Amino acid sequence: MTQSLDETKKLKDNSLTFENLFKEIPVMVKNSALTNVLLCEIDRIQESTACLTLPTSSYLEKSMQMLLSGLDEVNQDLQKINLHQRNVYKQQQQLLQNVQKRKIENAQREKDGLNPLPEEDFSKQFKPPPPLGRLEPLLSSNRIAAHCEMIEEHVRNGIGKLYLADSFMS
Repeated sequence: MTQSLDETKKLKDNSLTFENLFKEIPVMVKNSALTNVLLCEIDRIQESTACLTLPTSSYLEKSMQMLLSGLDEVNQDLQKINLHQRNVYKQQQQLLQNVQKRKIENAQREKDGLNPLPEEDFSKQFKPPPPLGRLEPLLSSNRIAAHCEMIEEHVRNGIGKLYLADSFMS
């Protein structure tokens, strides 16, 4: 329980969100001269035919499936959070009911001329459920954002080509 609270506090203190969770590290790749020539030739060939290639729907379909699975994970996390909040609310209500019963019972005992029962700390009897971890939902949100960016990039590059191909076909 305290570990989850510590995690939550660290996330808040460091202003950690799914957008700044990972840091990009630049990588330098060095190739031989022959490899550079080959890459230039391949790039030249691809540039001459790039205007003719259309986006593939299989990539988009897989990306959408992965996006939907990420949304399912977030939905499950939300259901867990709602269940946790309901459990906390129920415990608080039970605690308040016990305090009210004790007050009514003490008032009745005083009317009857008996000593009132001691005011117990009912919060010791009702321990709150452990808080939920926040790292998994944060990572799920990060995955969803990444999939959205990949889909946007894919569609942005291909939408003009699709309109152009459609105009040639009609």
